[in-house]
Amino acid sequence: MAFLLTSCSVYPVEVDTVDQLAGVWSDFDGRTVEFKDDGTFTAQGLDEAGIGAQCSGIAARQHGAVSLSGTYGEVTFDGVDCEGMSLAFYGSPSSFVACFTRDPVSGGCTDEFSRKADPGDPGGAPTT
Repeated sequence: MAFLLTSCSVYPVEVDTVDQLAGVWSDFDGRTVEFKDDGTFTAQGLDEAGIGAQCSGIAARQHGAVSLSGTYGEVTFDGVDCEGMSLAFYGSPSSFVACFTRDPVSGGCTDEFSRKADPGDPGGAPTT
């Protein structure tokens, strides 16, 4: 069931290459993060999410980069003071969620994102 994959209480998943992230991801409230093949991302709505309260100045600067390290990635936002933010991955290798957290080991996700389906892919990626 898809709703079971949207919780950070599921199993950690290794994400080793940026192409595993490439595409548009969204949360239940319609916020989006688009990960690109070069490890950068652009987001919309993060200032209204839990991460907005943790990162000063994020409203104007919702883009940055992620550096992968197994079951999480270190996140940097361009021009934003947001030290120690990570992106943790949970679920299964073929269907996982990504969530922003300051503690990728214990969880405590602020927002969970799942990949939006690619209309050109009949199998599709999981949707929210």
